[in-house]
This record gives sequence, structure tokens and C-alpha cells, in this order.
Amino acid sequence: MDTDTDTVYRVEGVSFGYGDTAVLEEVDLRLSAGQTLALVGRNGCGKSTLLRLLAGTLRPRRGRILLRGQDLSQMSRRAVARRVAVLHQSLPPVHGMTVRRLVRQGRFAHRGVLGMLNEAEDEATRSAMERAGVAGLADRPLEHLSGGERQRVRLALALAQQTPVLLLDEPTTYLDVRHQLEVLELVAAFGRELTVVMVLHDLDHAARYADRIVALRRGRVAAQGTPEEVVTEPVLREVFGVRARVLRDERFGTPYCRLDAPV
Repeated sequence: MDTDTDTVYRVEGVSFGYGDTAVLEEVDLRLSAGQTLALVGRNGCGKSTLLRLLAGTLRPRRGRILLRGQDLSQMSRRAVARRVAVLHQSLPPVHGMTVRRLVRQGRFAHRGVLGMLNEAEDEATRSAMERAGVAGLADRPLEHLSGGERQRVRLALALAQQTPVLLLDEPTTYLDVRHQLEVLELVAAFGRELTVVMVLHDLDHAARYADRIVALRRGRVAAQGTPEEVVTEPVLREVFGVRARVLRDERFGTPYCRLDAPV
């Protein structure tokens, strides 16, 4: 058993595939408590698959994933749900469901089937809606919300689980620039008290909002480390196939890319 009390995730030699198609090969990484990790890479490189492995919804073909020293594949789904919340790419399409009712679903791992029969709203649900900025939308049906509002509701749903780990699969997808920044600022605020792993496409966002970055290429870790160690011109050529200049943002002190052309 992993005895390092600061380590939340330890991924050791993990490989995974669908049928005869390999998706991930020999992935190793470690994530400490309170860190925010961004997974980046081209489409199809295995980012979302790795997130599902960290969530326990997929199991490695080889290797193992330890969550606080426990083998994730040996834990029950409910036990994992008490430790790990997942923000998926879309909300369930349930016509007429209100924000309040959806966010309450995040309490299932703690309350169980019988506990969910009680319609009384608990403090965790109220707190999650307030922290995600959707308390004023509590009685609105989901289909009446804008894209940015839906994303905040999804964050509230994840926060209602009251877990120490938050996994986000492309949290800025389909959002305009303003709403992308609003969501990422919320995630950054949560990241001060949670351990966060998020799949991102925008390297500048990854560099600004993550403590560490893992860049995947064809299912393997091509680079991992701080934003300064990963967002470099050689990594951009190798992982993304582009020429670019890497500059430093004077306000945030983080690297950002000025893209030139495909390699």
C-alpha cells in the first residue's frame, strides 16, 4: 500500500484499449493533494480515457491506479463516488428536471436509495448551488438554461458529492470565451481545497489554471511537469505538430503560445 499521505493518485504502468486498439500505453503519473492537473494532447490521444480510468469507470488492462493507496479496481463504485466526483461533458436530458433536483442527485453516494426518497433539501445541496453560483436558478428547468448556466449546474452537481477529488472532462466545451473563463475561475477557486484533474484543449488555459500538465501523444506520456516544463516549443512540435513561440504572460507569470504553422 502507498504510504505517502500527500499522494492522492498514483498511476503505475497503466495500459488500456478497446478490442485490439490500444489507447493508452505504460502511463505513469503521480498527483498530490491540492494540486490541479491538466491533461492535454491531440484528439484521440487518450485524455478522456485516462480520466475515466481515474474515475474508476474503466479498468486498466495492465498496471494499476492507486487512490489514497488503495487499488481503484478493488473499490466499490459507491466507495469511489464518496471520494471522486466527475463532471461529464453533458447533462442528462431529463425534460422538466429542475436545477435543485439534479444537484440533489450528487448526494446519492452519501444518502443511498432510501435517503434519496426524502425530498428535503440538505445543506450540501444548498452549499453546492451557492458555490457554483446557481442558487438563484434552483427552480428553473434545465432546458431553459444557457450553456454557461448549465456548466455551472454541472459543477454544482459534482460539488454536492463533497469529495476531495474533482475530475472534469473538457469543462469549457461549447462555451464562449467569457463563459470559459468564468468556469475556469470557479474551478481554480475549488482547486484551493480539492484535488482537480481536467481535460483541456486550450494550452494557454492549461498553463494558467493548472499546477501540473500531462501531455499525451498516441496514448503515451510525452511530457509532464509544471506549465513551464511542458509548454515549450519542442513539446508543441512533438505533441501537437505545430511551430509556435512560447512567451510569458506578464500578469499571471505563466507561459502562453503564439502559434505559427503546422510542422
